[in-house]
Amino acid sequence: MEKIKVASLFCGCGGMDLGVLGGFSYLGKEYKTTPFEIVFAVDNDPYCSQIYNDNFDHKCLVKDVREIDIASIPEFDMLIGGFPCQSFSISAQNPPRLGYKDERGKLFFEMVKILKERRPRFFIAENVKGLLSANKGKAFPMILKEFKDAGYFVTYKLLNSWEHGVPQKRERVFIIGFRNAEDYSRFVFPIAVKARDRKVLGNVIIEDENKNEKLFFSEKAVTGMLAVKEKMNKGRAMQLDEPCNTISAHLAKVSLNSTDPVFIVDGRYRRFSPREAARIQSFPDTFKLDTVSQIRQYKAIGNAVPPVMMWRITNALLKAIQKQATIHQLDLYSVLEQYPKEIVVNESLIEDNKSHAGDSLKYDKTKNVLISYVKSDNIDQYLDRSAKIYYTGKRFPATVALNKLYYFMPYFKGKGIRDLYYIKVARVGTRKEGQAVNDPNDFRLVFEIDYIGELFPDYQMITLEIWRSFTDTNMVDLFSKV
Repeated sequence: MEKIKVASLFCGCGGMDLGVLGGFSYLGKEYKTTPFEIVFAVDNDPYCSQIYNDNFDHKCLVKDVREIDIASIPEFDMLIGGFPCQSFSISAQNPPRLGYKDERGKLFFEMVKILKERRPRFFIAENVKGLLSANKGKAFPMILKEFKDAGYFVTYKLLNSWEHGVPQKRERVFIIGFRNAEDYSRFVFPIAVKARDRKVLGNVIIEDENKNEKLFFSEKAVTGMLAVKEKMNKGRAMQLDEPCNTISAHLAKVSLNSTDPVFIVDGRYRRFSPREAARIQSFPDTFKLDTVSQIRQYKAIGNAVPPVMMWRITNALLKAIQKQATIHQLDLYSVLEQYPKEIVVNESLIEDNKSHAGDSLKYDKTKNVLISYVKSDNIDQYLDRSAKIYYTGKRFPATVALNKLYYFMPYFKGKGIRDLYYIKVARVGTRKEGQAVNDPNDFRLVFEIDYIGELFPDYQMITLEIWRSFTDTNMVDLFSKV
């Protein structure tokens, strides 16, 4: 695969960039090298840039992004950047919740300007959770509109780093834009890793740092914190068997009378060392930090995007690109012409599949099942099991063997699968059939279904591996994945 060239804005010490490139080891796991290549990186902080340049072959330009000659940026396919977020942070207090009205908050316009002028294939932007509610909820829709007006199909998601292999409860908004609708339609954000693969503070604490007296708070500081603890609810001591709270850029000046995470050793409070902070952020131990002061190290690490989190997003994007060459869209017009009434009629009676009083659910494990996301406007019908029809999106993979489909399982975002339906007929129809808003030219695959029973007592998560939201597999394979 040809190298995918990347331009990186607000690159800081390189958390996003390292995640995009891969090729590092963290807590015993190898994060493989990707086919991406950084061809341009810029940041206005000379100390972060120093750390960056100590760790990457390509060098970071120390410059204000507003002073960049856009035409001079080398050719690139993807633009990335965690645009300055202080103005959007929920914890920002002085002045409160400025959002995009603050000069730093306006810097995302620089990303938009470059997108409009250079038109790369993708972009990835990252920001704090507070962006979603900044300016009474007005900032985020405006930002999305700016990206869309630049000519991109945009999706976003709030992700918690702990759910993706990082030992830290760090919630960040990732906004991803696609110039092409095909790329957009195939992209799916990475699903959370299994519970057994999640990391906690105990995985990254360095025992030798417990001997470093410079990290411990004075007795006076501890006494002062304890005196006001009930009133202020501060002194956020972390537990080894849990993920760390979000670390910030001011860890060097961490206070016990704040929400900053700290650690207790034999009854004594201490801050994290720069290397421990880097580990909490999922930087590998090979990542060099010590060519700048510890205060600068803390700031750079605290502002970074966790590389492991970024690596998982990058690989989700890569999967969408790779699918383009192997997944073909079903031509509904030709299907309609070939099958004017129905494509599949399952002859077996629905009654044979229903469970009876005292009997367990009856179904044929050798039959194929279609699993798909339930659209938001149809959720109620699937929750009360009254649904009688399921229609697909406009795009449906031709790889699905329609004549082998027998069962249908609705998939609820964030919950998974539970109920089993019987597919009576598969045919070509239209979205919102029988409704006033129906467009007779808006062809979809339509499945006429009947509820059979509850396959799982609780919802079960499963990875949907075929083109965005569809998969066809037999029931035996399904159980092996749950």
